[in-house]
Amino acid sequence: MKKRGTALLLALTLGICMAGCGAQSEETDDSSQTAQTQDDTDTGNSQEEEQGSAGGQGNVLVAYFSWADNAVLEDDVDAVSSPSVIPPGNVQQLAGWVQEETGGDLFSIKVTDPYPSDWDECLDRANEEVSEDTRPELTENVENLDQYDTVFLGYPNWWYGVPMALLSFLENNDLSGKDIYLFCSHGTGGLADSVDIITEAVPDAEISDNIFDCYEEDASSSEEVIREWVQELGYSGAQSEDAVQGNTLNLQIGDTVLTAELADNSSVDALREMLSAGPLEIDMQDYGDMEKVGSLGQDLPVNDEQITTEAGDLILYQGNSFVIYYAPNTWNFTRLGKINGVSAEELQDILGEGDVTVTLSLAE
Repeated sequence: MKKRGTALLLALTLGICMAGCGAQSEETDDSSQTAQTQDDTDTGNSQEEEQGSAGGQGNVLVAYFSWADNAVLEDDVDAVSSPSVIPPGNVQQLAGWVQEETGGDLFSIKVTDPYPSDWDECLDRANEEVSEDTRPELTENVENLDQYDTVFLGYPNWWYGVPMALLSFLENNDLSGKDIYLFCSHGTGGLADSVDIITEAVPDAEISDNIFDCYEEDASSSEEVIREWVQELGYSGAQSEDAVQGNTLNLQIGDTVLTAELADNSSVDALREMLSAGPLEIDMQDYGDMEKVGSLGQDLPVNDEQITTEAGDLILYQGNSFVIYYAPNTWNFTRLGKINGVSAEELQDILGEGDVTVTLSLAE
């Protein structure tokens, strides 16, 4: 989250789009649950597996592939300690709005071998995968897929078709008999052959011909139209009725318990749902003499806006990084809340130097 040239350069790189191919460059999310997953390599972190189960609208799955979720960072950028580098992508943003409108479970399709953060290099690899009919290995599949009757499937148009990772997902996760609704971000190539490719991959599914698509440059302004699309399909307002409504977050750091007032957005809604299963421990590290940062263990929706942080600000970055600020920084962040009644000096003293474990829980 450091203000520096490399971060800006990479953000600009990820914003590049190519005619005929819909790379996602800006993305937010919503009040989502993350779908329970099964690690393909059986090396999943046990805490992440526990937090992976979801409530939400149990019969709706919102699965999507996003370049931003699958891009490797530059060699000189630390993905853990520098969470301000990659902006979210178009399809991730669209998926978040679909999830919020349906109340379903959110699943990001991710490859084990990330794509380059340079778009031209990514495009070269994507072309090679298409030419060789490759099925990239995925980090995980959806667990308990039988619980879903409906799948919203989001993707960009790559090489007038779909990312080959999407075919890996469709072949690894049996969607037979399920209702599938497609949404796509693309360049001038439009949907191209993508619908035919998906239909061939899942011949026993019911794929609706009511498809949402938009140009990648229009994705960030498509919230209203994609919500209307979901409403027309009859999936609006399906939020979980027993969602947690508490607005105070407890943060335990050693023997000290701080409280924070939570923001009002879909990211916080998803965090509440996540914490309704119990407290969450996060291992956090220092970065840039301004923040502590650690992984939530699962993706939440994002609602980015330009923010100049203050001491005590709680920030979500890239959907899965939880950040506590004790000094100012300006970037596009998602605000989660603010710690009450503590100065910058007091907060730094409580957090200490080096690594620290912070336990999040909802106040009763």
